[in-house]
Amino acid sequence: MGRTPQKGEDVVYELPITLEEAAFGGEKRISYQKNGKDEEISVKIPRGISTGKKLRLAGKGREGRNGGPRGDLYLQISIRDHPVFSREGDDLVVEKWINFSEAVLGTSIEVPTLEGKKRVKVQPGTQSQTKLRLKGLGMPHFHGEGRGDEYVKVIVRVPQRVTEKGRELIQELAKEGI
Repeated sequence: MGRTPQKGEDVVYELPITLEEAAFGGEKRISYQKNGKDEEISVKIPRGISTGKKLRLAGKGREGRNGGPRGDLYLQISIRDHPVFSREGDDLVVEKWINFSEAVLGTSIEVPTLEGKKRVKVQPGTQSQTKLRLKGLGMPHFHGEGRGDEYVKVIVRVPQRVTEKGRELIQELAKEGI
């Protein structure tokens, strides 16, 4: 009686990538163990991929038994923390600190985006924790058209120490109800 062909075992490979690699996609070379040997391949990272997604590479797993097909290689994606952006779905959030006087009077601030820097207007009277929306400047939609948004979270900096003159000015503002 002949032996039944059996599919080889699947291999799972943890693949940490940067936020930029997730945003723009591209190729990445990886090296993994297969059947006791190192194997190096180039993999395509699709635009907009997120943590937790798996990419399947058919036939790149372990050898089958008795003439069976090879198993598959699964790339388990994790996106490393970014020093500037946090990701919420396809949206990006960046925090930007402004002074109390800028929040009261309004200002223009420079904020980072995936493509570089952009100037954003902060309206007079902006409250701390306000989110300003930059439409279409977030992550590309995975397997789709368009992009998420970028949100600039404005945080008002309250001074911990002020000069005597600054204290007097703030006391005058307090008398005005500000």
